[in-house]
Amino acid sequence: MSMVLKRFLMLFSLLLLPPVLAVAGELSVPLLTVGHVGHDHQIALYAAVEEGQALEKPYGVWLKELKPQEVYDLYDRGKLAARINLVRVGGGAKMPAALEQGHIEVGLGGLGPVVKFIDKGSPLKVLAPLNNDGDSLVLRNGVPATSWAEFVKFVKGSLQPIRIGYKDPLANAYLILARALAEERIRFGQIPVAADGTPMQVITMNLQGDENMLPSMESGIVDGVVANEPVPSLLIHRKVGKRAADLSGLPPAGKWRDHPCCVVAAGAKALTEKRDAVRSFLKVVAAGSDIVMRDSAKALAAESKWTKTAPEVGQLSISRVTYVGRADEAWLRAVDTWLEMMSSSQAFQKTLKDRKPPDIRVLAFDLKPLEEALAGMPAGGAGK
Repeated sequence: MSMVLKRFLMLFSLLLLPPVLAVAGELSVPLLTVGHVGHDHQIALYAAVEEGQALEKPYGVWLKELKPQEVYDLYDRGKLAARINLVRVGGGAKMPAALEQGHIEVGLGGLGPVVKFIDKGSPLKVLAPLNNDGDSLVLRNGVPATSWAEFVKFVKGSLQPIRIGYKDPLANAYLILARALAEERIRFGQIPVAADGTPMQVITMNLQGDENMLPSMESGIVDGVVANEPVPSLLIHRKVGKRAADLSGLPPAGKWRDHPCCVVAAGAKALTEKRDAVRSFLKVVAAGSDIVMRDSAKALAAESKWTKTAPEVGQLSISRVTYVGRADEAWLRAVDTWLEMMSSSQAFQKTLKDRKPPDIRVLAFDLKPLEEALAGMPAGGAGK
């Protein structure tokens, strides 16, 4: 090899060195993998992402886009705090399953499934609220009922069982429906006739996810569904059904008002090894919740972009959901009601069995990172 070529290669290597070192240094910050379900109960995250660096001045945090809807650098108080990898996961039990398996470290999803996994021994913690309510009963066109009372009357007078679909046995919508049917003394189950020969009045059908609700309604496989937004609004928009009831109003009277739905959860390992990064991420979510509650136009724009929901559907859907950014006393009371319902329904069979709601929260919740996040934000935190 000639001396000239050797010098050229050495110079070329030196020119490459600074960028390589810079990349290595950049990746020394924590990498936090966050799973989200992709529906409008979680638009606090999407609204915060869409705000970009404009989020920094009022809230002290922001996300710099590296790959749209997938990779972001999280800045907290002007410093790079973490690299966030966003991953779409399924709803219901799929999100906590992904947490348990280590595919994600932080997840946005339903409270019920998360706590159920904790009961089974999964090392997970509930960190923060995202939303309340947002569940409806939608009945197929032709079913002569436009309210819960009319639905109950129709069921009790029908010679054939009424088929109601749901997405997952741990979904809020199904749990509320089951309790309400029992309250109305309506026989229900997944088979037409019970073991003792008693015919069911409502057959509940696990449709294995939101994506199967529209075709099930269109084909007449089910007479109705219980679902979380934006599915009910989409079904109404597509003219395959009508909203018969907001599930927060189902019996027992007043019990389900402001019922908790989606939360932020994390694995114990991430809370131990990447606690600062998790806390910074919670600041982003809290800021996004504040934006959603204050600016419906930004909420709608974020929902349309991230969930691919038509604006006319999104506008109807968002109006049915209550977004929550703080674990205040009202939210904790609603959580305790929900945990009591799960416990009395025999949902807990292991770690959380026979425990009172406050004791369950001690084992299943860690709200300290959220408290620290809110305290570390300008003006004492978002959503005040």
